[in-house]
Amino acid sequence: MILLEKGPLLGCRSLLGNSFNYFKSTTRLRVMLTITLSELLSDVQVTQMKSDGSLEESGEARRLRKSLEEMADVRSKDQLNDCGLPVTALEVAAEGSTDNRWSWVEVKHLSKCLVQALDAGLEHALLGSVMSVDRCAAAEGFYKLALAYAPVPDLHIMWLLHLCDAHQEMQSWAEAAQCAVAVAGVIMQALVGRNDAVWSKEHVASLCRICPIVGTDIGAEVAAAEVEGYGASKLTVDSAVKYLQLANKLFAQAELYHFSASIQELIIPVYKSRRSYGQLAKCHTSLTSIYESILEQEASPIPFIDATYYRVGFYGERFGKLNKREYVFREPRDVRLGDIMEKLSHTYEAKMDVNHTLHIIPDSRQVNADELQPGVCYLQITAVDPVMEDEDLESRRERIFSLSTGSVRARVFDRFLFDTPFTKNGKTQGGLEDQWKRRTVLQTEGSFPALVNRLVVIKSESLEFSPVENAIGMIETRTAALRNELEEPRSSEGDQLPRLQSLQRILQGSVAVQVNSGVLSVCTAFLSGEPATRLRSQELQQLIAALLEFMAVCKRAIRVHFRLIGEEDQEFHTQLVNGFQSLTAELSHYIPAILSEL
Repeated sequence: MILLEKGPLLGCRSLLGNSFNYFKSTTRLRVMLTITLSELLSDVQVTQMKSDGSLEESGEARRLRKSLEEMADVRSKDQLNDCGLPVTALEVAAEGSTDNRWSWVEVKHLSKCLVQALDAGLEHALLGSVMSVDRCAAAEGFYKLALAYAPVPDLHIMWLLHLCDAHQEMQSWAEAAQCAVAVAGVIMQALVGRNDAVWSKEHVASLCRICPIVGTDIGAEVAAAEVEGYGASKLTVDSAVKYLQLANKLFAQAELYHFSASIQELIIPVYKSRRSYGQLAKCHTSLTSIYESILEQEASPIPFIDATYYRVGFYGERFGKLNKREYVFREPRDVRLGDIMEKLSHTYEAKMDVNHTLHIIPDSRQVNADELQPGVCYLQITAVDPVMEDEDLESRRERIFSLSTGSVRARVFDRFLFDTPFTKNGKTQGGLEDQWKRRTVLQTEGSFPALVNRLVVIKSESLEFSPVENAIGMIETRTAALRNELEEPRSSEGDQLPRLQSLQRILQGSVAVQVNSGVLSVCTAFLSGEPATRLRSQELQQLIAALLEFMAVCKRAIRVHFRLIGEEDQEFHTQLVNGFQSLTAELSHYIPAILSEL
């Protein structure tokens, strides 16, 4: 009886032994078992209905999981004894050698990979009818299946294409493009590994910079899969070009033209090697159009935004694996905070039962999960900003101009931040002299745009800015906005001077006293009477220096404005000059030296 129970498991271990004996690794066997598991899951019922109508893992799936986990059980010697087999039955050595090739590390890795494939298939099946409501979960289901079947190119590509189709249905063009890039990457890696393509490792590395999943080395798995009859059907140069072209099209729909350019430049070597001059002409025409679109984005006075990002915290047992986890969601650029609140409410209200209700936390305060009301599931939704690679996160400046037009090409983000105002007395808002700010920086597992619409937060850090630091930051932000308009290089010779309209808009908000309460209120809060005595000498000097710099840049901008305007704008210019003079007079009550400085 024991032999009947343990035999299949030991038989699998015997296969592992042969794999070590002949191939010195489990790669080929992993491919074979992954293929077998995929076929098995298509025949086995992995879910069963519960009394309440919901789905759960079936008994067959549980038994299969147990067997896959026991495959790597180091206590197998006891099982060998139970079956009457010698304890050396699992040892593998080359002929004439005493070195044992058996590796429990590799066996555990194999077991983990197979359990991962089972879990992915089970999770996908458990979604059932919910897939049409919870699109993020559906996409993640396809993604996990694609990862689980990565050792078998045909299966890997199949699930990536299902994921690509799902994203296109949601009009998630950037995510769909990443799926097409991943498919092209699988094919290109296989071709480069066989040395039978026009691409090199440098081309694969270029693709990896767009889609990091491409960086996984799959050479051994591809070779093994082809031996088993899986993989050869799609691994051709023409197939790679097909999916590169699809990625190019989808990135263009997402208006991520820098990615489109990189993809197009990977297609050109194919047509060069074939001397397909007609196709080359089309490629270069397409590149011209792409580069013109890039120039248009970079020349726009409005910073280009390809998406909006939201931090979503899940708190409540009905969320299952999501409970007490934070994610960053990537949404279309026209999705506002109210839109995503409504969408997620609709998605997760359907998952509540009679004992649980859903509540939205609309602000960014710190949440202590242990203090939340039982029986209530909470979603905390906060708008976040993507962080540039070289951005100084400790800068006091407000981040209105952080995503400037000059940084259009940096569209890969794995860090995000949001600022939370607070006061020491517990209120969210207070006077300038009491207003603190907490800056929270989140890091995600992977970067956007990704193959999925949301990424889990793996790291969170925060720092605080005092009221005077906030005030200095506000002044520095206004100064930077004006300086950016005066000094930013233009894309063509006919556009070297600052744009008149945007300069007028910023100047009016800077020197017109009636709309410039910010600068004057800073002086009232920190430079008059008793508040000024509470400032440290260094803080006082920094605040005065920021105000003087702001006024100096305003004066310079007014001079530039005079050179740009025609007769029709003379009256407006006079208003700007009068406003600047009035503001200077007001500030001189707090900073007498401002009269001599200007």
